[in-house]
Amino acid sequence: MLSLDSHTQYLNRLKDNGLKLTPRRQAIIHLFMGSAVHLTPEEVWKKLHQQFEKCGLPSVYRNLESLVECGILARIQLADRKKHYGLCTVGHEHHHHHITCIKCGRVDEISDCPLTNITEINGYQVLNHFLQMSGICSHCLEN
Repeated sequence: MLSLDSHTQYLNRLKDNGLKLTPRRQAIIHLFMGSAVHLTPEEVWKKLHQQFEKCGLPSVYRNLESLVECGILARIQLADRKKHYGLCTVGHEHHHHHITCIKCGRVDEISDCPLTNITEINGYQVLNHFLQMSGICSHCLEN
């Protein structure tokens, strides 16, 4: 579980990006702060639906994407081809990527990027890139 200070920093990031501090957005952030694993929109919706009677899946998708755009969550693609989301570490506004454990679903950030200085590939001007890795975390390797 992340600290109250971390929670405040996530909420401040919402404000800094011009987003309202709605109860649903706060609940989504709190949900991800309580877990080190990624979640699908459907999983988020099921958990939020317990707290908010009138909470539709389209609203969950919109809120998740808003949180991705302001750097609170990261969109993660797994082999099941569903969208998953994971919490970005507070204070990491720099360029980074993610590695996901295929056994337990844990998501960690990778701050070293070998692609940072690449500006051109095969005649393309590189504007940005996305790198996602999967593996087995040390905890799962021990068990």
